[in-house]
Amino acid sequence: MRTLAMRVLSLLSLGLFAGAASAQSDTPWDGLYVGVNAGGALNKTCANSALRGLTENVTESTRLSNCASGDLLGGVQIGENFQTKRLVWGIGADVDIWSAKSDNPLVKYSGQVPPAGTYAFSGKTTPSDFLVVGTRLGYAGDLWLPYLRAGAIITTGSRDSTLSYTPPGATKPTASFNGGKAFGSTGWVAGGGTEIGLNGAWSITAEYLHVNFSKGSDTTATCTGAASTCAAFSGISFTGIRTSDSTNIFRIGINHWFGYWEP
Repeated sequence: MRTLAMRVLSLLSLGLFAGAASAQSDTPWDGLYVGVNAGGALNKTCANSALRGLTENVTESTRLSNCASGDLLGGVQIGENFQTKRLVWGIGADVDIWSAKSDNPLVKYSGQVPPAGTYAFSGKTTPSDFLVVGTRLGYAGDLWLPYLRAGAIITTGSRDSTLSYTPPGATKPTASFNGGKAFGSTGWVAGGGTEIGLNGAWSITAEYLHVNFSKGSDTTATCTGAASTCAAFSGISFTGIRTSDSTNIFRIGINHWFGYWEP
């Protein structure tokens, strides 16, 4: 009896193992997935801002310029793949929060035109969050999936630039100039990555994306504030110009595949 029971248990174990093995899809990279990601963005965003309507030497002395790089980001992704033999193509969307940095250089000017005082520029160099929607094309290995990706990026949050003027001895600005948007709200992304299958329906990803935002508006603004203060800025305007922008995103993530165990 004991020997018979052992044989029955062995057969049941083999049956369960075979059932689980046969339940695994032969197209594991096909279907719906959802996951999370985290990483960093290396960006070089340079902008020149200047008061116009002055002599050239004074314009140069009041010019504000700054380049910034290095931000953290993270979010969620969802997508669906379609696998035919070794070919995989799919669509997906990512929503990430970007630890946006501000550009805040100061210039202290002691001349007469424009008035002496402290001129402070403020503006975002990167968006506060973004949505990426696009396609990807890959080669389906048994446990890994290298792929290329391209799509559109949509950003939110403040993108305006501002120049404020604080007279000598004062603690708060008495005049300001509202400039244009530092970068556009849309753009394109392109890159690639690799996805590696883990135990069961889970996978990890490593991805690189190059981001190109559309050009911001180089708006020229005049003084805003008390009439007596702005009178000193008669004929003077503020212009913010974005001179260069290069952003590269590196992310790692983990995905859950809902159709992995479907027959």
